[in-house]
Amino acid sequence: MIYLWTRQGRRPATLFVLAITWIGAAAVWAVFDAAWFVLAVPLLASVPVLWDVIRNPELRLEVWEGRILWVSGLQSGDSASIEKVRLDRRFDGGLRITLIHSDTAHTRLPPDITPPADAFETALTAAGISAERHPFSPF
Repeated sequence: MIYLWTRQGRRPATLFVLAITWIGAAAVWAVFDAAWFVLAVPLLASVPVLWDVIRNPELRLEVWEGRILWVSGLQSGDSASIEKVRLDRRFDGGLRITLIHSDTAHTRLPPDITPPADAFETALTAAGISAERHPFSPF
């Protein structure tokens, strides 16, 4: 293995936002006696975040010689016939990673798998996989 990147679903920032949402809803209910349907909107929006905190999925990206494996919350994959990897920096600051295969098919990695671009590009070069970097892509 040339490169390994992992991240847990239960992160401090996620816990902080979840706690602020629930404490804020409780405070609005206690102070202003808000109706239940008003409080239901932010609380229902936070249910997927709560589910990620409970499940604590591991995000993983491995770079091997000529091969990339990834595991996301709901997806996983293994690609061996990679011609090049395209790294697109989006206007929102996110990184979109696309694997372009030898038969011109392509696989886009899930957006939650975003390792540091410089270290990832160095690992791709060490694995014998060419990388294309595109500074900004609108979509």
